Amino acid sequence: MAQVKHDGRIVNRTQRAKLGARREPYWLTLETGRALGYRRGAKGGTWIARLYLPDHPQKQLYKSLGAADDHADPDGVAVLSFAQAQTKAREWFGVALTLAVGEEVRTGPYTVADALVDYLKDCDRRGLRRVDRMECAARLHILPELGEVEVAKLTQARIEKWHHALAKSAAKVRQSARPRPVPKKVKKMEQAPPAPLSSEAERARKASSNRVLTILKAALNHAKRRGRALASGDAWREAKPFKGVDRARDRFLNTLEVQRLVNACPEDFRRLVRGALFTGARYGELGTLLVKDFSPEGAGGKGTIFILRGKGRDGGKSRHIVLTAEGRAFFESLTAGRPTDEPMFLREAYATRNWRAGKVIRAWTKSEQFRFMNAACKKAKLEPMTFHELRHTYASFLVNAGVPLAYVAAQLGHSDTRMVEKHYGHLAPSALADAIAKLSPELGIFEPDGVAPLKGKSKLA
Repeated sequence: MAQVKHDGRIVNRTQRAKLGARREPYWLTLETGRALGYRRGAKGGTWIARLYLPDHPQKQLYKSLGAADDHADPDGVAVLSFAQAQTKAREWFGVALTLAVGEEVRTGPYTVADALVDYLKDCDRRGLRRVDRMECAARLHILPELGEVEVAKLTQARIEKWHHALAKSAAKVRQSARPRPVPKKVKKMEQAPPAPLSSEAERARKASSNRVLTILKAALNHAKRRGRALASGDAWREAKPFKGVDRARDRFLNTLEVQRLVNACPEDFRRLVRGALFTGARYGELGTLLVKDFSPEGAGGKGTIFILRGKGRDGGKSRHIVLTAEGRAFFESLTAGRPTDEPMFLREAYATRNWRAGKVIRAWTKSEQFRFMNAACKKAKLEPMTFHELRHTYASFLVNAGVPLAYVAAQLGHSDTRMVEKHYGHLAPSALADAIAKLSPELGIFEPDGVAPLKGKSKLA
């Protein structure tokens, strides 16, 4: 239940009797944009509620709540005390907001968890990408600490404390990758203390914390715009992210490293790695490819791969990836004589956890690439890397070859060049210089005059 606010002018009938009669009520602000008023009349007072609509601050809604208990005892219906008037005003605020902007009526406190639910529903309605990842981040990092906190009671200090603790916490690991518990027989003094974070790991944790903070701020701003909750001073807007931690990735393989990695892969995983290096497609996109998605006649006979859907729960945008001559030859060999509706990339795996049940040929499924990628890097004597970094390697080859960033973005499925510039922009200067020297036209507007500059005599000569 909301706390009763106090105003010495209208808190009881004795104080209200000292007020002069007037049409304009004596207002008490309950929350930003929401107020309770007492209008003094010749025969007693009346309680009035006032609401400012969040999207139209100039528009005000008013509601007469009932008579004040100036001359009669309050009954909570027709005659209201100061506290009862506040309760009734808050109930009306929710109903009025629903009628005005179509929002759902809520009773009780509005928490951070409520704000996240409303925000994620709105993201899903608008077709935003990565809603599932935002939902997972909120469940793991926001709800345990802040989920039950009322939005109106959030403070800048509390958000900053949570944000700082999140950056210091250990990264979450997958359930299958969790270490086995230490046996009870091992004494605590024999357990090695956790290793301190390296500078790169600390930067990565801060960057992750910033992304989670962005989700929290977006949810709270959405709640404010919809009039669901109003916090004094907008505490979340004053909480600042860590600076200088979102630097671009710079891990790319060169040609020799690519060959070593491919040679270290087992046959079925090797096909998948080659597909990533020839297309720049994500692991999930490669897993959903069908044989018919390869078109040898696409792009004027150069060959294309059709990606039906991109990243995100909404499916993203479809795109056609233009292949190199080597990539076209690879996919021709991979799809020759196969049914068009068969998955493009297949692997041999056990049908069940019981290895005696035998092996089957099936498509690659979620998260199966991690174990194979780690083993291949170890065998090739390369630093550990993720499958997604094959996508970065593909893009770096295009940029270094002088392919315009807009074309690289189109191949990768980005709507513009911002992500390409962030991750690969530092590779572009040399490619840009080579492209200008090679492709710029001769204007024919300057002829040498045959005068050579004098060479200065060196003092060391």
